[in-house]
Order: sequence, then C-alpha cells, then structure tokens
Amino acid sequence: MNQRLEEMGWKFEVWFMASSESGRHWNFGSSEFQFPYRFLSGRPWRIGSDSLYWNREVSNALHDADPDILLIAGGWVHPTVLLAALSSAPERTIFWSESHLESIRRTGFVAGLARRWMLSRFSEFAVPGALARKYVEHHAHAARIHFLPNLVDSSVFYNQVRMCRGAADNDSPRTRYQDRRVMLIVARLSEEKGLLPFLEGMKKLGPSGQDKLTVLIAGSGQLRRPIEQWINHHRFDVQLLGHQTESQLTKLYAQADGFCLPSLSDPNPISVIEALWAGLPLLLSSRVGNHPECLQIGRNGFLFDSGDPESVAQAISQWLALSPAELTSFGENSLQIARASFDPDTVIPNFLEELLDRSARQSNRRLERVAAAG
Repeated sequence: MNQRLEEMGWKFEVWFMASSESGRHWNFGSSEFQFPYRFLSGRPWRIGSDSLYWNREVSNALHDADPDILLIAGGWVHPTVLLAALSSAPERTIFWSESHLESIRRTGFVAGLARRWMLSRFSEFAVPGALARKYVEHHAHAARIHFLPNLVDSSVFYNQVRMCRGAADNDSPRTRYQDRRVMLIVARLSEEKGLLPFLEGMKKLGPSGQDKLTVLIAGSGQLRRPIEQWINHHRFDVQLLGHQTESQLTKLYAQADGFCLPSLSDPNPISVIEALWAGLPLLLSSRVGNHPECLQIGRNGFLFDSGDPESVAQAISQWLALSPAELTSFGENSLQIARASFDPDTVIPNFLEELLDRSARQSNRRLERVAAAG
C-alpha cells in the first residue's frame, strides 16, 4: 500500500496502538517495516480476556498530521478508536471492521447500544467480506462500504510451501506420515476456536476414518492442558505443536493434506488466507467469517457446524473420502481463489483506486465552490 500510494503522489504512515498484545506472539522490530510508522504512547487495560488501548496522543497526532484520509482498524471498544473517530482533523475517516453477526461476544443490551452508537460515528467502512458487510449494514445504515480483505505475503505461503513440497524424497515433510491423511489446524488454544467440540465430533468417525487421520494443532493458549487431557484419554493421533514461527508454519502447510478451522466465533481469520495460498483443501466452521469468500463447498473444501458433532464428522469423512487426484484438484481450486480474491497486487490497487477517486472528486467540488464564491 505504501509503495502504491507513493507512486500516486500520496504520503502514507501507520500508527500502532501497541507493539504487542497479551496472549499473542506479536513483537515487531523496526527492521520489519518497509513504510513510515510510529508506536503511539499509551497504556492497555485488561478487562477479562481483552486488552483495551488508550493512546491519548492520537488526538494531537491527528491535529498535527491533518490527514486527508484516516483508516482505523481495531475493535470498536478501544478508547483510542473513539478518540480518533471523534477527531475533526481528517477529511474522511474510515473504519475497517472484520466482525460479523455470529462473532459478537458482547451480547448484552448495554453492549449492543454502545456498539450501535460507536459504529454510527462512521459514515464509511472497509470490510473484508460479505458477512462483515452485513454486520456494518445492520449497525450503521446508509454507510459507504469498501472492500479490503485480510491479505498475506503470497511469496511466503505459495513459493516457500512449494519449495518444501519439492524437497528430495528423504527430506520430504510428508514422508513421516506415510498413508495417513494430515489435517492442520492453526489456532489459539482458546474456547472461541472450538477445538474441544471439534475433537468430540471426531469421535463420530468410524474406525477406518480414525485410523488414517493425523491432526496437527499449531498454537498456544489457556486450553492446552484440557486438550492434552483429551488426547491422553482417546486413541486419535492428535499432536499439539505449540506456537510456530512463520518459517515453521510454511513447513506445516507443506506437510498437510488439508486445513481446518473449527471456530465457534471468528471474525476474519488470516490463517484461512494462508491455507489458500498454500494450496490446501479447507474444512471450515460456518462461524468462520471469511468462509463465503474462501470456501466453495465441494470444490475446494467442506463446511460444517462446529456445535454439531455429526456435522463435524461428516465434513471430515467427505475430506477423507477424496482420492489423491481429487485432493490435488481441491488444492488447485484453493489457489485459484487466492489469486482471484486475495492477491495484494490486485486488491490494494483496486481499493486505493476506489478510495482516492472519491477524494479527488470531493476536492474538485471544493475547488468549484471556492471558484464560484470568488
């Protein structure tokens, strides 16, 4: 985005509310960023499992920068988001919202009022998909909505995964599993990811399905001990791998025959986009917010109800029943979806063209009004 904006004569800068977050493995070094940025001073508050960020300097920063366009990303509950939304400095303020109606965790009356009031502060939104669009339309009527999906570095999750798969046979990541089919889950070990209900659904598989299935779970979190206890009491081949770095993840994607995300609540998980670029068939919960864009049932994967064990077992059984040729075809279809809908070289220019065209038209109208007044 920075490169594209520079080419178009615009200045671009990113402001971060924090350098990391509790329970996440996000620690950024300055050398990682190829764009102007700064970390806003401030402090987080912990409320339950959530961190709420309060960066008071954002008001002064906006006044000093006087931006034409401010694109805000982050939960609507952050005080920093409210400060930015109420600022009169930007000519246009756009809120990037990934939530959908099935991912709402704060469902009380007061929370509902606060959500609707906060979102009504914005007249423009950017959303990553159809379910997020419905969420915005439900809470902020007549808003202008732009499409901006979650994106990943396709050179990592396409090229490096292909390199791993193309290794010599004795180094191949698939060698150790022989005739077993490998399902990869990349998720935090937390309740909203639906891992324990999913494991319970696996018990509905017949003996033949159970014997040829290996499940790799990459992630860390507070449910590690309960999941370990489940594994110890059942005969399934389920392996907890803990937190994985990006390079480790690419090797896991290369090992896998399919990717699964059984979330009970998930706004717009980026791991699904990674799996598309890795060329994997998908098994997704209907609560995964980007399933309409990423999953074409029977073409590159299967959809299931994470709360229904029979539905879970049916999706796994359908995937296990695919022939090697069908498995390859499903993976190629995932890659086609990635290229069509999640290629940064296409998505970002399209987003900016739509966004900046309107700003240009607004500027022209202002100049016309000034000329008329003169």
